[in-house]
Amino acid sequence: MLSYLFPLLLWCRQLPAMDARAADDAAAVANILGTRMPPHTDLRVVRAFRLLAEQVSRGIDYRSLGLGWDHPTARTEYRNGHHSSIQHPSSRTRNAASKAFLAETLNTSKADMLEDALVECFLREISLDRRTKIGITANFPAVLAALEGELLLPLRALMEGQQSMETTFNGWPVPREKIEAICESIVLHVLQGDFSHWRYHNPVGARQLEGLSEEQIAIWSEASASQHQHGVMVHEDAPGELGLFWATKIGGPSHGFDIEGQCLLPLLANARHKVVLVSDPDWPHHPAGRAHFRLLWTDGRPQKPVLWLETVNRDFVADVESSSWRKMVLRHVVGKAEAMRVRLSVDTYLQGELESVVYERGRPSPVPAGSIEIRSDRLVLRPSNGVLEASDYLSD
Repeated sequence: MLSYLFPLLLWCRQLPAMDARAADDAAAVANILGTRMPPHTDLRVVRAFRLLAEQVSRGIDYRSLGLGWDHPTARTEYRNGHHSSIQHPSSRTRNAASKAFLAETLNTSKADMLEDALVECFLREISLDRRTKIGITANFPAVLAALEGELLLPLRALMEGQQSMETTFNGWPVPREKIEAICESIVLHVLQGDFSHWRYHNPVGARQLEGLSEEQIAIWSEASASQHQHGVMVHEDAPGELGLFWATKIGGPSHGFDIEGQCLLPLLANARHKVVLVSDPDWPHHPAGRAHFRLLWTDGRPQKPVLWLETVNRDFVADVESSSWRKMVLRHVVGKAEAMRVRLSVDTYLQGELESVVYERGRPSPVPAGSIEIRSDRLVLRPSNGVLEASDYLSD
């Protein structure tokens, strides 16, 4: 009998925390929607309805407003719900209708039917239904993951804002049919739960990585993370990579899912394109730093892979000390390049910090001759799965 005592005590000690979260989720649903969850509803479903209710309450009606520079630039602005895009009459009308629909769904559905009902409600909020190709494959675990990642508005923008993506900032046309196809592919794979796998294994993505070994591809596609002083974590998002949708709202922004949305497509759809994020405990709300990170190829015979790191940006509203971030990010990407056994390329203004990082890793020996050099390479941009390419550095 004693052998069962410890597991029983462990289970009993876990219950209060689980009950507290479930009670909090249920209370939030009742507060937002004015109705209660049906008895005996699965706790994951309660959680999903809470997240959906919160996100539709502060939604933006992209069908009416389109995409553009009038929308929020920081993630916290979407959360607090005070921005003019969220308070616009079109958005407020739609948000009220969404809440009423969710309340009606809860009032007319049995507990064991709510998983499917939640998926249908989510699809409705991004202008889709179960009869579409995306709707047929959408499933509850993937939708819950999307809600945990606050993806209602990013996915809505991709589905409702495509007309705004048909012209670049400089007025160049972007093919409508290609925009439509890639937006639908992105949303499809998010809602069927294989978004990250699709990024690296679709035919265009595979071509971007062609020439790497299987081990190198595995290391590149991994959501690597490294811990640094003062509790700062540098990470390539997280498994699943749903944080990519919000990444360009950190610093800048030159673009985002609802600002020049076509420029976000390469990050979401290309195997060669990632971001390095910085999470700082002094800004617990979401990652506070971001840098674009790409795998490119030299223009030569044979072509050689190069990891290219762009500027480390800080979120505009994050009141944190960020002077040490750049070196932390360099430590992270140097480690990635070493693990892959490929070259790393950065802007020349980072030379001193890079030398310091390489020296630290090679102690007590000095930096080997030739480890760091200034050079100009012509790099190859293999075809994009995101229709176009967006970068402050790369050009023809």
